Amino acid sequence: MLVRGPEGLYDGYSIPADSLVIEDYEAPLGAPISYSVLTINADGTGSEYRTTDTVILDPGDPNYV
Repeated sequence: MLVRGPEGLYDGYSIPADSLVIEDYEAPLGAPISYSVLTINADGTGSEYRTTDTVILDPGDPNYV
């Protein structure tokens, strides 16, 4: 699964700083979710794979519309 950013999907995106914050507005509420990230050095010399802890986003008040 790819995450949609402000200018399209984050696939082959060059990270311009030491960190990148991604806000997922389509994450399912009340269901377990985790993210996996594969980073590849720009020169192709190495890569790193990370997975976040699993979290459950609070679905909030079901009576609130």
